[in-house]
Parts: sequence; C-alpha cells; structure tokens
Amino acid sequence: MSSDIINLTGGIDVGNGYVKGMILNTDTGLRDRIDLPSAIVATPRQSPKVPLEDAEAAQTMNDAEEDFYNRLDASFSSPLVSDSDRRIFGRSALSVRGSVFSEFEVHDGHASKADQQLSKILVLGVYAAKALRDYVREHDALPDHELRVKVRTGLALPISEFVARRYGYAGEFIGSKGSAVHLVTIKNFNTPVSIRLEFVDVQVVAEGASAQYAISDKGEPLADALLTDLRSREADILPGVTGADLVAAQNTIGIDVGEGTVNFPVFTNGRFNAEAASTLDMGYGTILENALDRQDEADLRFTSRKQLADFLQSTPSVLQRNRHQRAQTLVEPDVKHLVEQIRRSFSETLSQSGESTEVVYVYGGGSGPIKDELYPELIRAAGDVPVLYLDARYSRHLNREGLFLAARAAEEAADAAAAAVEQVAESSRRSSRKSEKANA
Repeated sequence: MSSDIINLTGGIDVGNGYVKGMILNTDTGLRDRIDLPSAIVATPRQSPKVPLEDAEAAQTMNDAEEDFYNRLDASFSSPLVSDSDRRIFGRSALSVRGSVFSEFEVHDGHASKADQQLSKILVLGVYAAKALRDYVREHDALPDHELRVKVRTGLALPISEFVARRYGYAGEFIGSKGSAVHLVTIKNFNTPVSIRLEFVDVQVVAEGASAQYAISDKGEPLADALLTDLRSREADILPGVTGADLVAAQNTIGIDVGEGTVNFPVFTNGRFNAEAASTLDMGYGTILENALDRQDEADLRFTSRKQLADFLQSTPSVLQRNRHQRAQTLVEPDVKHLVEQIRRSFSETLSQSGESTEVVYVYGGGSGPIKDELYPELIRAAGDVPVLYLDARYSRHLNREGLFLAARAAEEAADAAAAAVEQVAESSRRSSRKSEKANA
C-alpha cells in the first residue's frame, strides 16, 4: 500500500433482496464487484466453531470461487450496531443452523431502510472485507496490526425515504464532524483481524435514479447494447431508434422493481425530479412473504422468501414439477395485485411528469419474475411512450454502477477543490517570498 491507510471508494446498493456493490481501492487500483443476499445470521458466540487456518488466507482472498464476501464472519463495535454479536454474511448465512436469521422487512408498513440496522451492518461488512482482501492480496498474509480505512461511498434509499432522510442517513456513517469510528473484527481465520473504518464522504442517491445515471454515463455503447438485447427478444421494438437517441433523451421515467419497494424516478430536462418521483411500498418480496404465510395451504415448507424465490425461478426436475406448480399457484393472486398497484402508480407518475416523457425504463431484481404480467399493463398505460423492459440479468446491477459514479464524482470534486486551495496557498507563498526578497 502507498500508506498506512487504505483508501476505498465504492457504490453499495443495499437492496431488500441483494447487496450489489463496486469498490475501488484507490491506492492499488484493485476493483471488486460484490453480489450477496441481503441476509445475515447473528450468533452470540464470539468465535466460529472451525475457523480457517491463517495460512489459507492468501488462497481464500485470491480465489474468485471462494467469494469471501459471501463467507464473511465478523463482529462490530460501532454506533450503528447495537451489540457485538458475530454476524455471518451472504450465502453462508442461508445455511447456518441454530442462530438468528435477519433479512429486510418487506411487509406492508415495514420500517424505513434507514432505520433497519441490517442496512448499516451490510455496508460496514463489505468495506471491511474489501480492505482485508486487498491487504492479503498484496502481502500474501494476514496483517499483524489493525487496518485503518478511509471510505468514500455512494448509498441509496427508496425515493420516499431519500427525500426525508438522505442527510441524516449519511450523517450516521460520518458522525459529528467526521468523528464516527466503526470497528469491524473479522473472525474467519484463527487470528481475528480488526479493521477501523472512517467514512470521509457519503453520497445518498434515490433508488432507481442511480440506475438512470449509469445508463446516461455509459452512453451510446450501453444504449446500443440495450437495444440489441431488446430487439433479440422483440424484433419490432423502437424501429429507427438508435442508441444515440436514447442517450439524448432528457425526460425519462424509471420503474425500479425491488423486493420491498418499487421506485419511479423521474428525470425532467436531464435532472432528477423529486416532485414527480414516487415510491410504492411493496415489491416482489412482499408477494413471497405473503405466500409463505399461506404455504401450508399448498403443503409447502419453505423457510425463507429467498428459498421460495430461487425455487420459483429455477427449472424444476420431473420430481419437482408438482411442487413447482403448487408454488406458482400460491403466488399468482399476489402477483396480479402487485402488477395492478405498479400500473396505478406508474399512471399517476406519468400524469405528474406531463407529456414531455420520452421513454420509460423498467429494471431491477424483481422485474424479471413478473415480466409476463407487468409488461403488457405498462405498455397499455404508457400509450405512445415507449417502454423498454430491460433484462434483469444486467439491469439489477445498474444502481450499483450509478452509486459508484456518485462516489467517484464527489471524490474528484474534493480533489479538485483541494488542488485549487493548494494552488492559492502556493501563490500566496510565492508572493510572500518575493516580498521578503524585495524588503531584504
């Protein structure tokens, strides 16, 4: 590393279903893309039953198949976390027995994401994991000292929460006058490692809006790829329209279908329009939660909505067909209800944004499973405004890309301001030296 302090800049999209992140180590140029379920297991035990040997650290951190973020085992000492219990992250959390499983609440009337401790634990955990991973990748061994990390990050809140909570949410990470310190102790190995995180800057962006930023920033290459992908499935979509035409559009609506919310970011003359944008406080995860509550009716035994979601989106074997059909039948009434609520909210948003709307983008991790039901309804509601229903395989990552861009833009602005201050100071020093020589 270039100094004793590790400098990380990233965008972390903490969704109700999955965490999608991109973190750049600005000292080394190492960049990690992160994708893990938004779930943790908490256990009062202070150390794992069978930790990894310290000598395995280098292999664990360098092997992409290991995916350290989905194996993270850590405890926290932070004003954002109410206890010092161990937390096991990601896919590993889905298979741990006998502990407290936590995922985001998505029932009607659920608490704000800004108020749910899980969102902060996930952010702290992935930055600590990145810092340790980079250290080991450079030194081929665990550190024998506490790692100090300065973080710049982009985070997102649902539009309704963004309007009211963005400054307070950012302030929780930074603390009064930048004084908050977050200590993460990683316990995957025989030797626990402490990582001290300090947040230098937190940019909070409205969910869905960050995806629009990514689409605009990536320009014609992404727009051309989007059109090519859409036309591979619908040959007659937007005849004569080019990627350049999409990039030039200044008045757009996004429909970001998540697990707990559906956000409708509106851009007017190229700027986010908070007055016209809105949030629907239900999502694909709400459907799954409601289905779990009724699963005894269908003789099903899923233990979490993640299990049910994976089962519904998989191709069943011959032996699973009956169960798969029962699961589909179980969720169908709620799918129809969600689609109707999205259609209504979209119609209201479209009327608020006026006749200037040029294009509608549909994206998000929850958009794929309900496409067959939702897409025709949106087309009817949109009239002659084109609706581009993006493939969830890549569209679920657009928010992550946009949040990273927000953090990088803030970093570049800070660097430019610091350079300008230094330039003024240097000019002043030169003037002083000239005066001293003149008076000598």
